[in-house]
Amino acid sequence: MIAGLRVKWRDFPSPDADAAPAFGIWVVNDPDGLLDGMTQEEFERSDERMPYFGMIWAAGEALVDRLLKGPALDGMRLLDLGCGLGVCGLAAAARGAHVTFFDWEPRALEIVTASAQRQGELAARCAYVVGDWRTPPALGRFDRILAADVLYERRNGAAVVQLLVEHLAPRGEVWLTDPSRPQARDFPALAAAAGLELLGREVLVAPPPEPAITFLRLRRPAAN
Repeated sequence: MIAGLRVKWRDFPSPDADAAPAFGIWVVNDPDGLLDGMTQEEFERSDERMPYFGMIWAAGEALVDRLLKGPALDGMRLLDLGCGLGVCGLAAAARGAHVTFFDWEPRALEIVTASAQRQGELAARCAYVVGDWRTPPALGRFDRILAADVLYERRNGAAVVQLLVEHLAPRGEVWLTDPSRPQARDFPALAAAAGLELLGREVLVAPPPEPAITFLRLRRPAAN
């Protein structure tokens, strides 16, 4: 039990089939139960935010795959925005990054902390912040910001862009994955209007029945 929830351990394999698992995390046994058990009072008290943190979504899995197959991140400072169970940030930490996990749900951060602490020296590269991305605390600047499936509501787009502009270091990058939601269509235009440069856009094929995943890379120009 962590944060009042029953959990189980899940390993994420290394791209090298002969190597030990790249990292692991605690996952919620019954994520659907979080949604089913939410009362109307809790829904209203949490500003109509559902407890989606208990799931590992396809967009997160896709971003983990990119991180594990990519170059080492030694010494880089990363933010895992809307981290949920922390799967993307833990993948980055396993590649050598110093990661700040940021989510509005305290239970999510408790589970992420427990996952990191189980993995020895990896935990020393992790920090945890509970907050709202619409009014974030002072987080500093990051070399890369990871964002998996954060555009599930149209109103999120402007708030996410503002956070990115305020917290990306010059020439820092955003790696964002989204399951091709209609709510996310305006995001590239919002980002461009705020001065972020689109470096690349790919469509990643997810295993059925998951939708195709859109992978965006954006950068804050050096002079911005």
